[in-house]
Amino acid sequence: MSSTSDGKTPARTGIRRSLLRLQALPQALLSLLLAFALCVGVPTAEVFADVRPSDRIEQESVETFASATDDIPDIVADFAGVCTADGRMLWSRDAATPTPMASTTKIMTALIALENSTPDTPMVVTVGAASVEGSSAYLRAGTTLTLRDLLYCLMLPSGNDAATVIAENVSGSTFAFIDLMNQKAVELGMVNTQYADVHGLADENHLTTVSDYLILTRHAMQDPLFREVVGTQEKTINIDGEDVTYTSSNLLLGRMEGATGVKTGFTTLAGYCLVASATRGGQEFYAAVFHSSTETQRFDDAQLLLEWAFRHYRSVELINATQQVGVMGLSNWIDKSVEVYVPTPVRADIFDLGGPITQEVELNDWDGRIIKGEACGTIIWTQQGEVLARSNLVAASTQHEPDFWQGLQIMWSRFIGGFSNQPTHIPTTIDLPEVLSVPIATASEQR
Repeated sequence: MSSTSDGKTPARTGIRRSLLRLQALPQALLSLLLAFALCVGVPTAEVFADVRPSDRIEQESVETFASATDDIPDIVADFAGVCTADGRMLWSRDAATPTPMASTTKIMTALIALENSTPDTPMVVTVGAASVEGSSAYLRAGTTLTLRDLLYCLMLPSGNDAATVIAENVSGSTFAFIDLMNQKAVELGMVNTQYADVHGLADENHLTTVSDYLILTRHAMQDPLFREVVGTQEKTINIDGEDVTYTSSNLLLGRMEGATGVKTGFTTLAGYCLVASATRGGQEFYAAVFHSSTETQRFDDAQLLLEWAFRHYRSVELINATQQVGVMGLSNWIDKSVEVYVPTPVRADIFDLGGPITQEVELNDWDGRIIKGEACGTIIWTQQGEVLARSNLVAASTQHEPDFWQGLQIMWSRFIGGFSNQPTHIPTTIDLPEVLSVPIATASEQR
């Protein structure tokens, strides 16, 4: 059953959370600790960072990055992760551990409805649907709504009644609809997901993982209507001649720059859940937070993960057109060469905690005439074996071949030089290092 929030989100710091933990200590010991803190000063928030052994930056333990950055996500949720639009998991906590997902279930409910019906299809509210317990859009039995309107009733107030109406009208029964949900999970590669209902009230045998739900959400967000619905803060729908206004339970839509969706959830076993997304500068990230501690904390957790992703996965200029890549030797001359550059600046989206970025330059000696701007080599940037970008290399100037008399002179010079092991031409050299140094963003940097 989902729960809405009052929208008042206090600033969260490691200090506040640590003081809350201290409340459980005996009063005398607490007084001593507080007195000591006043004497020595309050430490910085990083001291209390909630970093766990299961936390991963990509596949590595966060402890591996301790010397590289102090900007490690500090969240409360027991299961969480943040990924890129193409599914690269940047940070995770127990992302493969099954857990109940509460009303984030409705992401799959909406997706199955969109794939098996049309937005303007009329759907009738049954008595059974109208009486489903839990969070509700307060639909009345006998009312007819389009699927489009029901999706707003499903995703904004998290209506369990709307989920049941959709399932009954699309598949004839909730059981048949659940079968479609589980089939879709298999199709998407959600290997640790099992649905037992259409709204998320069930906890036993109704499980997923952070990894699976990020797969699902990335897929669902490709549907324009789904994206429109989950990105809506408020929607007024005419139901039986009466205008009813629904407000999204996803408070990130009103407080975080670029927030685009998607769904909240809560049950006692699942805890406070949120699947969230945000877009800035053409980049979109997805975060999943399961079993957070409070109604507002789940928004703090998700926003912190998304902001962290925007800081560390960003567009970087790999090289500009004024930076010399190398000098290319002209093998038909003894003393001539051509400087080589990229024709235009090259940028790429990089994860600054994702390991070294290699610069592989292919540039060979050139035989014959070369024209300014002519392609004469390549440069490729890779990280963890994945190609980030590539570019041609071009000559910075024109150089013609030697004429007949110049050719004779070059031949004679090489003959004479051979006795003293003189080089036959200027060798090709590369000016760029093999590894590109990219500074790691700090927690104070904002985008």
